[in-house]
Amino acid sequence: MARPFNSDLIIEERINDATLKAYHIGFDQNKFRLIPLVETIRSVIPEYALGYHNGNNIPLTEIVERLQDAAKTVYTTDKYKRRGEFGELILHLLLRDFCNSIPLISTIYFRDAPNIPAHGFDGVHVTIDGSEKKLWLGESKLYKSGKDGVKDLTDDIAKHFNADYLRQQFNLITRKLPTDVPEIEHWRTLMHKNQKLDVIFSSIVIPMVCTYNSQLFIDHTDETATYIDDFKKECLALQSEFNKNKPTTNLEIILLLLPVPDKEELNRELDERLKSMQKI
Repeated sequence: MARPFNSDLIIEERINDATLKAYHIGFDQNKFRLIPLVETIRSVIPEYALGYHNGNNIPLTEIVERLQDAAKTVYTTDKYKRRGEFGELILHLLLRDFCNSIPLISTIYFRDAPNIPAHGFDGVHVTIDGSEKKLWLGESKLYKSGKDGVKDLTDDIAKHFNADYLRQQFNLITRKLPTDVPEIEHWRTLMHKNQKLDVIFSSIVIPMVCTYNSQLFIDHTDETATYIDDFKKECLALQSEFNKNKPTTNLEIILLLLPVPDKEELNRELDERLKSMQKI
């Protein structure tokens, strides 16, 4: 499968099950590969902020200015520590490179004002596999505690995946759909106010990403068999915690886990690169 952001050398999908995917970054010279990970996430910013469907329509003479615009669109505040945009970038990256998705619309377009986080889903993508078409409505958390992160994701299921919330969000999304979206009439019909909930619920996938501080990187500095075994045990334990708190539902839900040594350090490095892009 082609990976739009070429993350093969940085991110490895160590667990790929129907309801759980877990991503391993690994080490180089006995250190976690933070900078390659940060640079891969940074590469998502233009598509995330400007929109997938604008990718082929930017002249070379406008590239620098558009990169500045993309970076400024994410945010221009120094109060980045409790913001959710970097989690949304991680969600965007994992869906594009590992789930073969196409972004339908960036939720950044639903902001009321600069630096005010948008409400709604953290990612809205689609997949088209022959006659099977799925709408992916994603949520993402970037937490110190993996247990707290997956618990909050389960809370989002109850808050966001009900008739009233979906109808409200679909009303906003359909107003802003780019005209060149593949199968646009299919998505308009799926999100129509009179569409049956049975049809909607059977046509959506809920990817839920948790990036979190992991004990793995205190206990390990190399990709040994013991590390891989501990990686899988930790991810399966978090899946068990997620399932324990998850509301009973027939929705297709996938938990995606990305353990890191320090989410604050990840935030700082991403903020530094974002600010550099704004000054390019």
